[in-house]
Amino acid sequence: MDIDRKVQKIQTELIAHERECTIRAESVQRQLDSLTSRLRRLEAIIMGSTVAVVLGILTLLWKVLQLPV
Repeated sequence: MDIDRKVQKIQTELIAHERECTIRAESVQRQLDSLTSRLRRLEAIIMGSTVAVVLGILTLLWKVLQLPV
């Protein structure tokens, strides 16, 4: 009977542990989803800034070299 109690206790602890791990995994997933959306916004900002810089450089080159438009 002593073994049965130990097995029951271990099973109860394992179930509690699995429940806590599930909650933690859901929290981590929410944080990852939030980071993914932030990264997408940053990528859009970087791409837009890159286009603006390239257009600025091309404009300067046209003015410096006086190329016809």
